[in-house]
Amino acid sequence: MQAPPIRIARIRLAQGQIFWREVGKGSTIIFLHGALTNGSQWLPILDQLGCRYHCIAPDLLGCGESESPPAAQSIHSQAECLADYIEALHLEDVYLVGHSMGAWIASHYAIAHPERIAGMILLAPEGVDLPDRHQRWAQELQLTSPMPLIPWGLKLIKPFSKLFNRHHRISQLLDYRHQLLACPTSCRLLFKRREAEIAQEMLNEKLGDLKTKILVLQGGQDHPMQILQSKTYTKLAPYAKLRMLKNGGWDLVEQWSEQVAREIEQFLVTTVTRR
Repeated sequence: MQAPPIRIARIRLAQGQIFWREVGKGSTIIFLHGALTNGSQWLPILDQLGCRYHCIAPDLLGCGESESPPAAQSIHSQAECLADYIEALHLEDVYLVGHSMGAWIASHYAIAHPERIAGMILLAPEGVDLPDRHQRWAQELQLTSPMPLIPWGLKLIKPFSKLFNRHHRISQLLDYRHQLLACPTSCRLLFKRREAEIAQEMLNEKLGDLKTKILVLQGGQDHPMQILQSKTYTKLAPYAKLRMLKNGGWDLVEQWSEQVAREIEQFLVTTVTRR
């Protein structure tokens, strides 16, 4: 069965105007995108589930076509905006699907509002503190630095990089820098805040309070530290289950949309049956 046409809408909240895509009827699923993208990331999933479920994919505050608020942002403020958004649309008993940064925001919302959540599916969730966090984000900080010595250096040596078989890697880094600069809100939320702010919003000490059924989807070919992060999340959240997609990488939504859609639907069917 083919999904009906996708609708677009906007609503003004206290934090700013939110833009979203919406399709279908039935149980409501809200999809929260990852760091370097927007709600359009979920279009392949909406095409597959929109004929059976009410699917909503907003652009997070400051991303895509949603407004950037004048006040400083945090994961907590994004979760508060999500709460106001769900309240404004009069939604109850929703399922949250979050990828990366979106999973971090979804978790904060679920901890604060357990009565409004029917369940969560999280893909490669961010927000679990591991010893390598500063190391993982050091490259991003260097690539987006106001004094971008490393990007300048990469551009200078790129014409000679083929001599050293490094042309592909240098091109990847420069493309990644362009992606980062195009998503300033995500950069700030993940690694451009004071350490005390970021540490306060890490989930390690909070996941034990999650009383929601959670399915964590993780690509088996993703970075080892991301795999460890998903395993740690699952260990700390009492009702979380980890599902490893053996051949999947970091781009589960884009490259494994059919399998992700099946996992989401199976989770919803199982959750409804047991309630």
